[in-house]
Amino acid sequence: MSLAAPARWIALTRVLVVGGSLLVSGGLLAGGAALARAADTDDEMGAVVLVFPRDAADPNVAIRVERDLRNMYAYARQEGKPVPRILPVELRYDVGNLSKGEISKARVHFNDAQRALEAGDADEAKEQLFRAERFYKKAIPYASDHPLLRGIFFYYYLARQAAGLADEARENYCAYVALTRNLAGSAGPLEQFEPLADKCGDTKIAGTGELRVTADVDGAHVYVDNRAVGVIGRQIPYVDPFAPAGPHLVEVRKAGYARWGTLVTLFQGKSESLRAQLKKARNRAEEYTPLAGLVFEGDEALSEEYLADLFFQMADRFHARELVCGYLRALPGNRYVLTLFRFDAEHGMDRQEYSFGAELDGHRPALMQYWRARFGEVLDPEDAVPSADRFAPTLFKVE
Repeated sequence: MSLAAPARWIALTRVLVVGGSLLVSGGLLAGGAALARAADTDDEMGAVVLVFPRDAADPNVAIRVERDLRNMYAYARQEGKPVPRILPVELRYDVGNLSKGEISKARVHFNDAQRALEAGDADEAKEQLFRAERFYKKAIPYASDHPLLRGIFFYYYLARQAAGLADEARENYCAYVALTRNLAGSAGPLEQFEPLADKCGDTKIAGTGELRVTADVDGAHVYVDNRAVGVIGRQIPYVDPFAPAGPHLVEVRKAGYARWGTLVTLFQGKSESLRAQLKKARNRAEEYTPLAGLVFEGDEALSEEYLADLFFQMADRFHARELVCGYLRALPGNRYVLTLFRFDAEHGMDRQEYSFGAELDGHRPALMQYWRARFGEVLDPEDAVPSADRFAPTLFKVE
């Protein structure tokens, strides 16, 4: 089998064969490429949301405001409301030292592994798969090919099976299934599904493990398997004590910084701690500093015409229809004031200001006020917090 055989490749990566049964994921049948193309053509409906801390304002408070506002847009759009979709603007901040070339090298070694296995050389196949996985990890998070990654894991299983290593082959197969389920958004450990319990229930990939993520900067978003799951800082970790065991893609993103990412495998009952090292982005001066350093108060405040022109330029640079920028300032008495600018090419720019207390979710009433003023509807940010069941695809057992 080679990557030039699309029909067989699609069958391999979208259908899980478990003990004579098939598990078909409803979330996968639509086809990742088709969904990606649909997203690419939806840029005119996109919105960029960024919140910047000022002076003594806590960056971790600013990122919580930004997270909740993004969640509100995503939730309302999922509910069928005519709101712009959120653009992952951190994707634009790239130091340029990673490229799709690493994915190409991984694909070459994967193809060599297939040839070796077809020739009956299981040891050579395992060596080529090791190299393929190594190059794939070097490409994270700026390049990805999920079918290729799933293929590497599946061929680990085939190679060890061909080598007569039954126990290792079973572990590899269960890791492949776990990876596929995690990337598809399935919730819970894999053995909770009956067809998987017998084959994988007593492996290291069964059950749950603990995932802890911190960063060397304050105010960053954590993504696990391409879904935003929390915010972190130097002393504020993201902790999931019951993450499904198996391989997970973990990324940390912050506007103005190059993304950080890795592939980590959680084992049953074990804890894995990651610390993201974020570098300032190469294009920070052009795409971050003009917004982060915006002067809109005091004697040096920029004119409304200048501000509108700057927001127009930045929205065009981000290929976004709408640009929402918040500026968080600390006030005496443990309070904050949030200034929100919203720009779109059709309606121009407007500015609103809200104050709130410094308690953990003290900003949420302010965001409710913003939402009511912006869309004429009531939406509690707490209701917009993503939950696992919002992403989990339907699984059908086919005998």
